[in-house]
Amino acid sequence: MEDKVVAHYKDGKTQRGFTQDFRPDADSFHLLPSEGGGIPTTIRLEELKALFYVKDYGSMRRQVDRAKRFAAGGAPGQKTIVEFRDGERIFGFTEEYSPNSLGFYFVPADPQENNVRVFIVNSSVKQIKFEG
Repeated sequence: MEDKVVAHYKDGKTQRGFTQDFRPDADSFHLLPSEGGGIPTTIRLEELKALFYVKDYGSMRRQVDRAKRFAAGGAPGQKTIVEFRDGERIFGFTEEYSPNSLGFYFVPADPQENNVRVFIVNSSVKQIKFEG
């Protein structure tokens, strides 16, 4: 299966494309350019802040209207607030967080936002907080 993703690097760079071989336990994966064609880029997970699985690519600018709270209901899992080392904070849910793994999957608090889920690389996290 081909996933539509946006790779956010620790250095602030972003790259849009498709991946068929991302695995949370692998050191790297390949990203095919979103424009179609081209040569796949090898992306090392240690260089990433997070991998955002998206509905649409939309504009190139980073989405800033993410949920800043938890709505009633929501996704299964633990309510989680993640603060990245670059200061960005995101609200959502996680089911299998382990500080000893490379990263974890996260579902945004707002099901209407463009991000379907996010794979967050633990080394890019400044603080993680679990609520009720």
